Amino acid sequence: MWRAYNRMDSTMDAVFYDVETRDKREDAVSLSAEQPISFALLGIDSYGDELEEMGGRSDTIILVTINPQTKQTTLVSIPRDSYTEMVNYQAETSNEYNDKLTHAYAFGGTEMALNSIQEFLAVPVDYYVEINMNGLEDLVDAIGGIEITSPLTFEYNGASFKTGDTATLKGWEALAFARMRYDDPQGDTGRQERQQLVIKAIVDQLLSTKGISNYEAILSSVEMSMRTNLTFENLVDIQKYYSDSIISYEQFVISGEDLYMGDIYYYYVQPEERLRISNLLRDELALEPANLEGMNFSDADIQLGYGDTDTLEN
Repeated sequence: MWRAYNRMDSTMDAVFYDVETRDKREDAVSLSAEQPISFALLGIDSYGDELEEMGGRSDTIILVTINPQTKQTTLVSIPRDSYTEMVNYQAETSNEYNDKLTHAYAFGGTEMALNSIQEFLAVPVDYYVEINMNGLEDLVDAIGGIEITSPLTFEYNGASFKTGDTATLKGWEALAFARMRYDDPQGDTGRQERQQLVIKAIVDQLLSTKGISNYEAILSSVEMSMRTNLTFENLVDIQKYYSDSIISYEQFVISGEDLYMGDIYYYYVQPEERLRISNLLRDELALEPANLEGMNFSDADIQLGYGDTDTLEN
């Protein structure tokens, strides 16, 4: 046990990377006080295999809340192409620049990605975990694969899946299952749902006896491909106070519509939908509800009349 703790401690030191985010809470959360917490999970579509080569974009964006009072975990997938503010990105012609949320990571790394997520949904992000998608493949292999029941039939990158069939996926198959997009009748929404299934299966396996027994391989698999602002002490507290709240899941996706500005495709989410998701998450975090006036309005929102007094009153 002592060896495992020392190995975990050294690994967490290696992957620790702190960032500054805009303050969305009056007070910092306390894990030992068992307060509801939020995480951003970022799957990075990188240019290389190792941490120093991450670059790229956040291909997967999932916001998670864990509430130890209600014993509930909530997962919300945020469409990667969502049109929103790139927080702290200074364009030449304006102090505010809007683009696809996935680009925030490319423009400003973890910090811009997290701040842009916060502004998009008016929800604090307390912690984050980002992993190179190649590292996700290694992680799945390290935990002995994950069990998935496919919601549809498709083939992608050499992997085959059939509706209703349950199979134990290897890392490369799990990556294929999570990444396929264009052959899904639900498009990106379908992909988000499959990504949530993969995340849940990984967590379930990590919490299992088998996952715990493979800790050496698991730690080796993530050491070069993951970053987080969680410390070893944070993980100990989460295991102690929150593990029984990561058993029951609610899963949500954000509704929106296609938007073309020039010849560029974006996913447009109306402020009312962002507000609905925001208050769903804020309720789980035991925070006061947000209102429409408090949402961040993009130039697309303003063109559609949001931000006007009459629109907000109606």
